[in-house]
Amino acid sequence: MNKTHALWLLAGLISLGGPVAQAADMADSELGVLIGGGLGDKDLVGGEDDKLNPLFGLRYGRGLSDSFNFFGDVVYGAYDGDRVGVRDSDITTFRGGLEWLFSKQDKYNWFLSGGLGLMNVNTDGNVDFLRPMASLGVGQAWEVGVNDAFRWEIRADQSFGNDSLPNAGLTNYQALLGYSWGLGTPPDSDGDGVANRLDQCPNTPKGAKVDTKGCPIDTDGDGVFDGLDKCPTVPAPGTVDGCPPDTDGDGITDDKDKCPTVPAPGTVDGCPPATPEPAPDVPRKLMLDGVNFDNDSAKLRPESIEILDKAAESLKQWGETRVEVGGYTDSVADDDYNLKLSQRRADTVRTYLINKGIAGDRLTAKGYGETSPVADNDTEEGRFKNRRVELVPQQ
Repeated sequence: MNKTHALWLLAGLISLGGPVAQAADMADSELGVLIGGGLGDKDLVGGEDDKLNPLFGLRYGRGLSDSFNFFGDVVYGAYDGDRVGVRDSDITTFRGGLEWLFSKQDKYNWFLSGGLGLMNVNTDGNVDFLRPMASLGVGQAWEVGVNDAFRWEIRADQSFGNDSLPNAGLTNYQALLGYSWGLGTPPDSDGDGVANRLDQCPNTPKGAKVDTKGCPIDTDGDGVFDGLDKCPTVPAPGTVDGCPPDTDGDGITDDKDKCPTVPAPGTVDGCPPATPEPAPDVPRKLMLDGVNFDNDSAKLRPESIEILDKAAESLKQWGETRVEVGGYTDSVADDDYNLKLSQRRADTVRTYLINKGIAGDRLTAKGYGETSPVADNDTEEGRFKNRRVELVPQQ
């Protein structure tokens, strides 16, 4: 292959690059192996210049920017030759330079490489030399797995010297395949722990939890991603932190707070407990003076009606206070009879008060017989006073 053919080949490969797209994600730095075949310059190998010779090499690469990489490689090849005085030769090239990513695709990048280095030639004849060289190549690098890459490259190496050996300028051509292993952590642009090559959601907000595909998780479906959602199981669409608003700051969200503008921490409905009304002023005992009974009778006397009506109004003012209706007798008759009579009198008053609107469950009736007299049972006037009824509030 002559120099003109090589230049046309490189130009044709460059033209295949295509439009610029999102660049494939390659490791920041990589170390790889190279294998391939090489064609030697006619001035070196004579008539064997169309024979492909095996090549082996090592390569190091490091990204400098979105469009340029630095590289260094060493390639060794054993070349068959038939030139008199030279015969077979071993060529080792040491090269360093830059790769320009002139067409960046989704899974691979086209690159144009250029660099400087040294070409070391050892022959079976008495022709050995080390000369500076320049190199130009074109190729592709493809994503593999999470952090590796496959590559191919065709390049031309030009050594500097005069037109005759041992100092001739040589042009050798190489076709190389390579595999590189990424050094360090795979690229992760959004920092979600999923490498760019596997990340199907490459612009995840920082701090959001993601699944194995790199896409944010939103447990409650409110549009605020887990990790950013302070209430990840409570839907709160349209909020910044993912929590329902709590206007009064009492820890009860507005949707559950029946008093959303009144702080009431520790309550169920968000409303302060109602202030109990003050207890009514209840006397210790209400003596129903004037409510008396005839001797040996539980029937109310006419003058007792007005007094009982006023007593009913008083009981209504006592709220829900429970009251005992106590009935009493004078000392006439025996104790057992008087006890039963006093019970009937208490029952009579209780029934009258219920008919006046007092709740029956607030009233109990109890007869005490001739106990606790308030007057002298030896006089008619005293016995009349002892035939009475008292209203006693209960604790």
